[in-house]
Amino acid sequence: MLEDFMKRTGWMTKLLVGISVLVSIITLSGTNREITSLFTFNWELIQQGQLHRLVTPIFLHFMIGSLPIHLIFNMMWLWDLGGSIEKDRGPWYLLTLVLIIGIASNMAQYFAEYWMEGYVSPRYIFGGMSGVVYGLLGFIFMRRKFDPFYRVPLHPGIMQFMLIWLVLGFVLNSTGMIGIANAAHLIGLVAGGALGIITAKTKAF
Repeated sequence: MLEDFMKRTGWMTKLLVGISVLVSIITLSGTNREITSLFTFNWELIQQGQLHRLVTPIFLHFMIGSLPIHLIFNMMWLWDLGGSIEKDRGPWYLLTLVLIIGIASNMAQYFAEYWMEGYVSPRYIFGGMSGVVYGLLGFIFMRRKFDPFYRVPLHPGIMQFMLIWLVLGFVLNSTGMIGIANAAHLIGLVAGGALGIITAKTKAF
């Protein structure tokens, strides 16, 4: 059973999962502020040349209560969706999608905070692979819609479930019960969907 599970994905997906787990360990799930700050999205530092910060927030995950639910669920979806794409098109194809979607979702979350608050506190921290997961979901969904020969499977109920969770995220944020990177989720989904349409139409990627 374990062997079958490991064969469901490729080395790039495993590497992305491994990095996420390692970052969660060394940052103590975001509670070690000094180490966590090395991975955060900081626009001022990005403008000074620290371009890795456009991507690295995707590897940050935080505790929900005292449980690593944030990390576990994101890694489950990444293993499934990312692994399916990697098996179909290869590791570098998946990495390209992850980088594009990751940058788009991270920038969206940062500038959504700026738009809503008028500024971004230096202590503002967000992270997680969720925006990328939504993007990979959007990519597969739209690619299948516009390319009848696309081979990556997608259970019809997954999109409905994730859209419900997306809406629920906005509701929970509005109550102040929990902080959820809704802009990253939404723009990740849109960016992935756009990539799905573009690649289906052009057949160039």
